[in-house]
Amino acid sequence: MAATSTSTSYRLGFRLHQQLAPCSGSHPQTSGAVSFLSGSHNFSFKSLETTRRSQLSRISVVVKAESRSEEMQLDISLSPRVNAVKPSKTVAITDQATALVQAGVPVIRLAAGEPDFDTPVVIAEAGINAIREGFTRYTPNAGTQELRVAICHKLKEENGISYTPDQILVSNGAKQSIYQAMLAVCSPGDEVIIPAPFWVSYPEMARLADATPVILPTSISENFLLDPKLLESKLSAKSRLLILCSPSNPTGSVYSKKLLEEIARIVAKHPRLLVLSDEIYEHIIYAPATHISFASLPGMWERTLTVNGFSKAFAMTGWRLGYIAGPKHFVAACNKIQSQFTSGASSISQKAGVAALGLGYAGGEAVSTMVKA
Repeated sequence: MAATSTSTSYRLGFRLHQQLAPCSGSHPQTSGAVSFLSGSHNFSFKSLETTRRSQLSRISVVVKAESRSEEMQLDISLSPRVNAVKPSKTVAITDQATALVQAGVPVIRLAAGEPDFDTPVVIAEAGINAIREGFTRYTPNAGTQELRVAICHKLKEENGISYTPDQILVSNGAKQSIYQAMLAVCSPGDEVIIPAPFWVSYPEMARLADATPVILPTSISENFLLDPKLLESKLSAKSRLLILCSPSNPTGSVYSKKLLEEIARIVAKHPRLLVLSDEIYEHIIYAPATHISFASLPGMWERTLTVNGFSKAFAMTGWRLGYIAGPKHFVAACNKIQSQFTSGASSISQKAGVAALGLGYAGGEAVSTMVKA
């Protein structure tokens, strides 16, 4: 019922009057007897009427509340941000392949970018020792000083770009580093420029950051490398981030220094445009190609966010360890997001990461053996 009418109230009152009985500790329900908290039977009519009205008032409130709850429907709508995003196809296909393997079906997995090797023994032992030695507590949000110093050394020696530890943020994989970078620099309506073919997560990450992915096609005749003239024609005041992945996932194409310099000259004309350089595959490369870090080009250090990690070169996909390097202003923003998102990366993985970078230039013999294979 929507409300208790006058006539209904009298009828309820009559039933209550018939059912009154002294009882301690009972409470009125919408069905069944209602009794008073009293041990005496000597009620005056006035006190009985007052109590009856009080009981009716409480019953009416209960009935109204229950009737409203019956009319209510749970809102199961999702955020427009989530509705705009597609699930990762890489993850979906990988999960399906795993299920087939567990069911005894022979499967050659070509979905996720995962080396067909175990993590080198030296790296694995460093992780095991971290556990045995009790290095299992939270680390600083940005990563251990030891690892960030090692990353700075690696970037200087191998990539020709100089950073200090406060310009490095260690995350739970390069994927997290990329997403946090987009969240840190993109505003609603900004555009993220993505050459195609591309890693499937780039445009979805852009959408999650309330930005608009702008896909620039490439051709097989140009080895799937971005045409600088096409890039220049598509840039506008809304262009906030250009993603360059070299060596490329999924094409394997490697940008030459000359081509990167052409792109850099175009980027320099747009004050708002930043470059996210995804270099996770830098060591899986073959002559005559050579890897060039975009931040090493003249005038590009200030506007480049360099992302790398340990998953590919060191066969450490399950360790979930990556990092971003860039101007302190941008890295500090990513650090702030991470502090509310996941906090720091695994302490054990970070110890393993230090061991990985200690293998020598470009991973030393352990990495070169895997690359050769």
